[in-house]
Amino acid sequence: MKGAAARELVGAIEAGGVLDSLRAAAELRRVPAGEEVGPLLRLAENGDALARVTAAYALARRPGVAVNRALLTLLDADDMNLREAASLAFAERRCWPPAIPALCRETAAGGFAGMLAQLVLDEWFRQAPRLVGRFVRHALASAGGDPAARSRLAEIVQDRDHRASDRPPRVGAASSEGLRIAQVVLQGRIDAGLQEVGAGDGGGLATLVVHLSRALGRRAEVGHAVTITRAFADEHAGASHEFPHEPIDDDASIARVAFGPNRYLATAEMWPYRLAAERALERTLRRLLPLDVVHLRFADVGTFAAARACRRLGIPVCFTLAADPHVVIRGAEQAGTLSRETFAETNRREHLLLRAHLVDSMLEQAEGLVAFPRQEPEADLDELLGVDASVAAARGLRTVSEGVSLRTLDRGRAGRDAGPEPAVWGDLRAAVAALPPERAGLPLVLSVGRFHRVKGFPRLVEAWAGDPDLFGAFNLAIVGGNLEHPTAEEQGVIQALREVELRTPEVGDGLLLLGHRSHDDVAHLLHAARSGVRGAVAAGGVYACASDKEEFGLALLEALAVGLPVVAPRIGGPATYVDHGSTGMLVDTTSVGELRRGLHEAAGLRDDEARAARAEALVRSRFSIDAMAAQLTSLYLDLAGADRLERAA
Repeated sequence: MKGAAARELVGAIEAGGVLDSLRAAAELRRVPAGEEVGPLLRLAENGDALARVTAAYALARRPGVAVNRALLTLLDADDMNLREAASLAFAERRCWPPAIPALCRETAAGGFAGMLAQLVLDEWFRQAPRLVGRFVRHALASAGGDPAARSRLAEIVQDRDHRASDRPPRVGAASSEGLRIAQVVLQGRIDAGLQEVGAGDGGGLATLVVHLSRALGRRAEVGHAVTITRAFADEHAGASHEFPHEPIDDDASIARVAFGPNRYLATAEMWPYRLAAERALERTLRRLLPLDVVHLRFADVGTFAAARACRRLGIPVCFTLAADPHVVIRGAEQAGTLSRETFAETNRREHLLLRAHLVDSMLEQAEGLVAFPRQEPEADLDELLGVDASVAAARGLRTVSEGVSLRTLDRGRAGRDAGPEPAVWGDLRAAVAALPPERAGLPLVLSVGRFHRVKGFPRLVEAWAGDPDLFGAFNLAIVGGNLEHPTAEEQGVIQALREVELRTPEVGDGLLLLGHRSHDDVAHLLHAARSGVRGAVAAGGVYACASDKEEFGLALLEALAVGLPVVAPRIGGPATYVDHGSTGMLVDTTSVGELRRGLHEAAGLRDDEARAARAEALVRSRFSIDAMAAQLTSLYLDLAGADRLERAA
């Protein structure tokens, strides 16, 4: 990198916006050391909160004792952000003994920073087991009677058989029976029957991976597709999540890995168990060999752990590239809710640096990259991630639309048109019957999603209930969330809905909280909103998505496929398939006023049968799960190589 370019990046770290600083640090981290090392060292010591964190991150691959000393100083800082940045940097450096005692102390202390310090010690133990082991055992002796601290330290030197097997095995399917594909999704509740996907934080992703496993398994080129998720006990669930193996179809299955406490964990709760998750994933991946590719999605602990295991096992990785947290950071900066001055507090809460690091590291490691459709994909990738058109072409980046199960939607249509009434319609009837009598027979505004703050359900309720015309014309049905046994995140959404009702008491006269439902039930409810339920719901409903952001929006596609007009976020994936003003309305869904306007305008599209037919034809022709599986299979065959392509044929 030329001096002027390096100085410009250092300047962005020192004085640019939050996204500018993170991007500059990532770019500097990737290039050979130059004259910028001195300025980075000075910023790491004397810059503001953002500059110190990002400068430390940029120093990760810079050689020299001076860099080690600067990082050790940050590792001893009071600010958790600085300690986290120092650990992330040390994790990419050769073992340096003077830092080990501080890393042991941080590991023993626990928390997010402790998890990253443990990551460094785990890496360094692989490089120098006797040296690191000696320090860790001394720290264990000093930990006294603190069982949690002792457990975190002991975990580093345990599982020696696992460490001895770090040599990459031979990978790649050895027979002509087709590709062997794994996808790792630890978050949420995943079961073959899709009974629990709307509870917790799985949502549309959990639905997608099960249907995709089945669709991949149906393809002639594929031998087997396995979805790897987490095993746990859940006495309140209708499906079991404890079985280590569950078939989905003849050539598709679920494999479950156990780590952490034997209960449901939200995604954010999994980080303290990162090392246990990584070891469990590596054991399972090794057992599943030969594998041709592992597909990873999202910047979460599952991707972080699985990518490291795949690197050691030599398994090719495909990564679905979503600019998260980058798009969130850009939006927050534009809205004025995030700045250099507020970065420290936001990063303590949201771990922006680690999430950005994970996406950046996957850009480096992944042999196959997939992007969601966007209206301006090249501009978004370049602005947010620094991936310009030439880089995208060189890396073989492919744009792949997500897909929905037309079979499930067709079963829902059959339940609507013939045979006994679906059981979930009985629940819907009962919910409507509990409202004031005059509310019976109104059409629905329907919304489906996990109960997470990004889904915007309180905004949607406020937009509907605060408008007399909308409130008088529709009942609002929300499908999702474990209402009886909520997680902390779900409880936060429930509380936010209660606060809207306190401000607008009439909400209770028309709001139907139906809780999480099986995917088959969701299909039946979509058809109910479209065609009505005699005596309870009139035909001609509207589907609304009030999310802060949607990378793609599977529930929106399903709503279009059954003929509902939709209200959708104008930023992100929905803008690539919602025909604004025809099949639905694209609005700023972070605004109550814009949501309200979108609902009014979407309601005006309800009686247009030609519009409904166009929407259904679009989904069936372009966005089926089988079309998605075909696109991904082509990519997987390329990753497997020409010899595998010939054998699979």
